[in-house]
Amino acid sequence: MVLMEISKIESELEKLHDFGFLMKNESVSDIRNDLHSSETWADVFWRRRKNHVNRDDPEIQFIFNNKPKTILEIGTAYGRVLNKIAVENEKQTNKAELFGIELCKHCQKYFQDYTKKHLLLENCKIIFDDFFEINNIYQKQFDVIVLPMNTFPSFPTSMLKDLFSAIRKYLNPNGSWIFSTYKPKTTDSKFISENSMMNHSGELLVELGKDVIAGEHYQFPAVKKGYGMQVITYSAYTRLTREYKLKERKIYRNTKEFINPEDLKKLIMENDFHINFIDTSSHSAVYSLLKT
Repeated sequence: MVLMEISKIESELEKLHDFGFLMKNESVSDIRNDLHSSETWADVFWRRRKNHVNRDDPEIQFIFNNKPKTILEIGTAYGRVLNKIAVENEKQTNKAELFGIELCKHCQKYFQDYTKKHLLLENCKIIFDDFFEINNIYQKQFDVIVLPMNTFPSFPTSMLKDLFSAIRKYLNPNGSWIFSTYKPKTTDSKFISENSMMNHSGELLVELGKDVIAGEHYQFPAVKKGYGMQVITYSAYTRLTREYKLKERKIYRNTKEFINPEDLKKLIMENDFHINFIDTSSHSAVYSLLKT
């Protein structure tokens, strides 16, 4: 980490110590930034699956608008959204080939478990690898690329040029890229609170026959940036035995960056895409982009 970043984190940790979020001996060296590629994330996300069952995924209603032959989902995890796409695919006269890519290799075992109960996933192809580093995904371009679940803000603004470039590489000339992001009013109410207690939350994640995972989260108030807002969240995950004895504790720092709609439109144009449509009828803003 560069000195400026370390100094910023040290300042955050001081506040977290004062609030009582961190243990006395925890310091900068204990902070990790690889949550979404970690085994911890795979275990946590899998254990949240029952809470995700009824989640609305507004992107899916637009995927089959132009009768695609190939569909790629970025961030497949254990397969929840890809399975919903597969269900819709079964309703189509001409069915598409379905593909997925997931950064976290530890999700693979959960994808296999999920497939046992959701057999349509058996016909989907999935790679557990880094979308930015892998070459020639499935040796093809795709009619639709989907980035669901408001994942767009999880990409730092510094990576967005690379994201747009990678999407262009794998999108057919007439294909569409569909992604969702938070709507401004939702973002304001969800992330801007100055109330320390309101920004603190926790969860107990249990699975029969497995270690217990206690998750504790602290979200700093959103910081205004030229492009919108930046939000820093700390998550402490403590693994316990079935007898609730400490096994390990890991702390992750996570950043989300929310871009103002007008700035996002400018960014889209600068990266050689144009907006096919924006749908704001749900809890999210769904964008459909085409290559220029």
